[in-house]
Amino acid sequence: MLLRTIIGTLTLVAGVFADAAQPYGFGQVVTLGKRDQLVHHESLRVLTAEVVGFVHFQQGRKMTGSMDDPSSFTILEDGKPMTGLKVLGRFVKLHHMGHVPEPYLPATLIGTVYVKLPKPMSEGKTYVFRSRSIGSKGVEVSLKWSDKTVLSDAIKVNQIGYLPDSRIRLAYVGKWMGTGGALDHKVDEFSVVDLESGEIAYRGKARLRHRAGQKTEGAYKQDFSGENVYGLDFAGLKKPGAYCIQVPGVGRSYSFRIGKDVLAEPLFTSIRALYHARCGIALEKRHTPWTRNVCKQHVKIATYPEYGKPLDFKSIAAYLKKSKAEGTLEYRTVRGGYHDAADYDRRPMHIPIANNLCRVYEMNPKAFIDQQFVIPESGNGIPDMLDEAWFLLLYYLETQWPDGGISAGSEGTGHPFTHEHPKNAWRSTTDNESVEYVMLPVSSESCFSFAMSAAHLGRLLEGFPQGETKGKKLVEAAKKAFACGMQKFPPKNLGDEFRIAQAAAELLHSTRDARYAKAIDALPTLKSAKIDYLNNIGLAYTFSTLPHDLPGLDKIFQEKLRKGCIGSVGWAVNSFTLKKGYLHFKHPWAPIGTGTASVTQAWWMALMWKMSGDPLYRDLLCASVDFALGANPMGQVQCSGLGQRHVLHPEYLESMNDQLEEYLPGLWVYGPGNGKSWITNIYPPTPAVDKIPSLYSFYDIDQWPGQTEFTVSETILPAVVMFGALAPENPSPYLKPLPKPK
Repeated sequence: MLLRTIIGTLTLVAGVFADAAQPYGFGQVVTLGKRDQLVHHESLRVLTAEVVGFVHFQQGRKMTGSMDDPSSFTILEDGKPMTGLKVLGRFVKLHHMGHVPEPYLPATLIGTVYVKLPKPMSEGKTYVFRSRSIGSKGVEVSLKWSDKTVLSDAIKVNQIGYLPDSRIRLAYVGKWMGTGGALDHKVDEFSVVDLESGEIAYRGKARLRHRAGQKTEGAYKQDFSGENVYGLDFAGLKKPGAYCIQVPGVGRSYSFRIGKDVLAEPLFTSIRALYHARCGIALEKRHTPWTRNVCKQHVKIATYPEYGKPLDFKSIAAYLKKSKAEGTLEYRTVRGGYHDAADYDRRPMHIPIANNLCRVYEMNPKAFIDQQFVIPESGNGIPDMLDEAWFLLLYYLETQWPDGGISAGSEGTGHPFTHEHPKNAWRSTTDNESVEYVMLPVSSESCFSFAMSAAHLGRLLEGFPQGETKGKKLVEAAKKAFACGMQKFPPKNLGDEFRIAQAAAELLHSTRDARYAKAIDALPTLKSAKIDYLNNIGLAYTFSTLPHDLPGLDKIFQEKLRKGCIGSVGWAVNSFTLKKGYLHFKHPWAPIGTGTASVTQAWWMALMWKMSGDPLYRDLLCASVDFALGANPMGQVQCSGLGQRHVLHPEYLESMNDQLEEYLPGLWVYGPGNGKSWITNIYPPTPAVDKIPSLYSFYDIDQWPGQTEFTVSETILPAVVMFGALAPENPSPYLKPLPKPK
């Protein structure tokens, strides 16, 4: 299995050769074949042979210099100045706010000026690009033009690799240039170059998929990219190997592979991000370079009445103060669960993660083995994927009350905070955090979500000799939680019925007890209600996995759910998904934001594929994977540590405050999204916020939760499902040392 984690912004790379089998490592950029040659510089973004972007950086709130004046730029062709340069436009925004966040730290702006040459660059000629009096340092870049070696910022590919059997395999050409609008360059033909031999392995015709200004994408009639989007379809190339895209007069793409095993790396990286979110244990060197101590505020937490009033920051603080004064406060030592994003609280919405890890294991069981992900449980005879699910549920299992009630998680007196840095909460870590936590009261969501997940995982663990005891314990705990939930939280609305039905279905599957089928039948509105199947793919999928011979199973309702979901999702796909410039799945009524431009809804295609058996959904899953891994307008992987251009600054407090330049890999951020924030108020972009296309509206700032935050349930888990459903069978144990980050 490859661990290919690339760090930082790329610098000029030319003429570097390596064997295709050599893995990427932290802080390295390697090539994928003997003929793989990449020319690229962080200060110059080449779009085509006649359009380039000069990239400038400056600390402060405003970029200095005349960015609209052609005289600010000089281009030499074999030593001779080119006259007649034309400035097309500019894009200026905040770039970074410092690795270790400090109050009022000077921020860095990035400003790209797009310039059109008087004529296209010629093969073999050397060009020098200079700018003056713009930003803190001008541009000084030299390159020899060849569309075989020079990276084009306008070509977008899956930077990790494509599956050989996907019937949809696309790269894209297009670029939005800020105030300059869409790149106007007609693309006719393209080639796929074999990086081992240097020969052309495939030729194809480009197709204009979307024209800039056409508001035809999504139910709200939007233009997501603002680009003229050309699709490069090379699904006809099946041969495994290392390749790049080459477009005459445009340049080449990042390198990528075609192979059955290409998604092993993003799966490995993503599932390990869950391991790094574990609560209540130390992260040790034998498992990770990103070590930390036991999160001290989360091992010993205060109890709270089992059915107490709902809590918030203020009520928790008041409860702790009162209980301490009265001497009635009790503590419980706990393990398990996950930290939630930049916060450290355990949440009830985390519980279904275990159910979904079980789902993806069942989707592709030959892809998951013991000793696969370098976690503490590796080597115990149980697939690591199921061990990860067990650790998550451990907190909820250990905090189960005698009557079966399940704690909804843990919450503190506020967001992470430290007395060492009272004016800067961004400096908090699990080592210095001062926030106190309590065990949250039982809720309907926690009871039924636990019953569902514990019944599912328990059933699977019972299939392994080493997991039989754990499995039985989980199933018994699930039964108690379900009974408690039915007694204390009878359904009040259709949403409650959905949650109960999924829990009962998993218990029916695990116990074969007809009482759970009767519990589903007794739900007052479930079977007669008009269900928005597009929003209830999980419910339909759960029922589709139930064996037909289960006692009391309503097969008619089971089929109604399946067909209804297939019909409604099919409408969304045909009406919207297949018509988008950049092909990926999201709910048509969901705006761009909170991960809809990446993984948060795309993983539904895995459920649809397995539920329906329709290869179209597998193809759309593959296309969504491609989009998430770089085949998107920004040409950027929306995850730390994957691909040659990726998110650099996710909102992860441990990485923001450690001594490693490389942030923790595997953090799938929310990504692009509409709207303003305090950042855009203080550092207004050019063009204005409302003029930036949705899929270009991204700030790689670790202090912007709406874009660079992640959650274990909303972003990391969906990525694990996507890659896990498509992962190669029969992987080898990962027994070699982990690479060292920068």
